[in-house]
Amino acid sequence: MPIVDFGILVALKEELQAVLDVFSNFKEITENADSWYRASIADDQGTSYEVVASFMTDMGPLEAQDLTSKMIRRWDPAYIVLVGIAGSFNKEIRLGDIVVSQQVFYFDPGKAEGKRIKYRPQGYPCSMTLIRQQEALALDKAAFTAWQKAARSSAGEKVRKLKRDALNEKKSAKEKGQAGHTALRAHCPKVHFGTIASGSLVVASKAKQRELLALHGKILATEMEGAGVLHATFRTEIPTPAIVIKGMSDGADKNKAAADELKYWRELAAENSARLALAMIKRGRIRPLMTDQVRLDIYRGDVAEARERIKQASVGMSLLAFPRLVKSLGPLTQLRLSITPSDTSGPLEIVEMVVEYENRDGQKQTKTVERSSTVAMDEQIRPGEVGVYLLIDGTPARIKFEAKSWAYGAERSYTF
Repeated sequence: MPIVDFGILVALKEELQAVLDVFSNFKEITENADSWYRASIADDQGTSYEVVASFMTDMGPLEAQDLTSKMIRRWDPAYIVLVGIAGSFNKEIRLGDIVVSQQVFYFDPGKAEGKRIKYRPQGYPCSMTLIRQQEALALDKAAFTAWQKAARSSAGEKVRKLKRDALNEKKSAKEKGQAGHTALRAHCPKVHFGTIASGSLVVASKAKQRELLALHGKILATEMEGAGVLHATFRTEIPTPAIVIKGMSDGADKNKAAADELKYWRELAAENSARLALAMIKRGRIRPLMTDQVRLDIYRGDVAEARERIKQASVGMSLLAFPRLVKSLGPLTQLRLSITPSDTSGPLEIVEMVVEYENRDGQKQTKTVERSSTVAMDEQIRPGEVGVYLLIDGTPARIKFEAKSWAYGAERSYTF
C-alpha cells in the first residue's frame, strides 16, 4: 500500500542540494544510518502531495538498487523519480537539456571473450503514467515556459557569479572562459524523450559511445543509477512506477573532465532536472494519496462499546466511546492524539485511554495508555477510522480533541 506520493532519488550530495534548493521546504528525518527529506508540495489547485527524497553514498547501480529498496520498504512511494546529471550521446542534446527516460538500457551484463566484452544488455520500461505526464508538461505552454524561465534565470545568475569571481581574482574573461559565459547567457533548455543507457562505467569516450550505440541505436544519454533504481522497483510483487529525469552536464566524451571542472553545467543540469520533477508534481494531474490528512468525527458511541475495552470502571467515573474519532483521508505515517476533558471546575484526569486502528498491513491494533491525556502512534496506519475509548475520573462537561499527523492537524470539542 503506497504511503507517500513521490520518492525522489539522487546519487550525489550536489544533486541532493539542487533538489533541496528547488523544492525549498524539505525537512530532514534521520533514522539511524538513513537520512530522509520530506516535504508537502501543493499543486496549482491546492491539493497536497507528500514527497520524500534521499541520496546515495556513492554512484553506481548497486548503490541505487540498495537505496531504492530502502525507500520502498520505509515509505512505499506511489511513484519514484530519479533526478540528477548525465552525459549526452547526441549533439542535438545540449548541456543543461533534459532527457526523460522512456526506457533504461542496462549495459553491464556481458561475457568476457578474449580482450572484448560481449554485452548481454537488459532493458527496463519506465512508468507510462510519468512519461505521459512529462509529455503533457512539455505541451503545457505556461508550465513549460515557467520551467525554462527559471532555468534561464539560474544560468544568468551563474554568469554574474563568474564575472564577480573574475574581478575578485583579477583574471581576464578569457581565463575564466568567455565561451562559457556566452553559452550560459543563451541557455534555454529543451526536453528530450528516449532511451537512457545505465551501467557501472562513467562514459567519457566517443569510442565507448559507438560501442553502446551499436547495441541500441537510439540511446540519448548515459548515467550510472537508473538501472539499479528500475531493477529494485521491478523486484517487488507489485512494481513501483519509476522514471529517470536527467540533466546533461557533459558530452560523455574526452571533454567530460573539462566540463566537470567548470562546475556550473553540473549545477544547472541538476537544478533543471529537479525543477522539471517539481513542475510535474505541481501541475497536479496525478491522483494524490491524501497522506496524513485527517478529520475529526465526534460521533459518540454506546457506553457498552467502551465497557468491552475498559474493565476497571468504578463509581464516579465516566465511560465514553468515540468509535470513529479520527477519519484519515489517506494513509497515516504517524498520529498524535491529545484529549482534554473538563468540567466547570477545571480539567479532569483520563484514567485509561484505548485507541484502535489498522496498521499498514491491515492488522487491527490496540494501544492503551493510563493516566495520560496524549497518545502517539508512530507506525503507519491504513486509511480509515481510528476509534478512541475513555475512562475519565469524573463527569465531563466538555472534551477537547486534537489530532496531529506529520504535516496536518484537526481540532474539535464535544460538549455534553
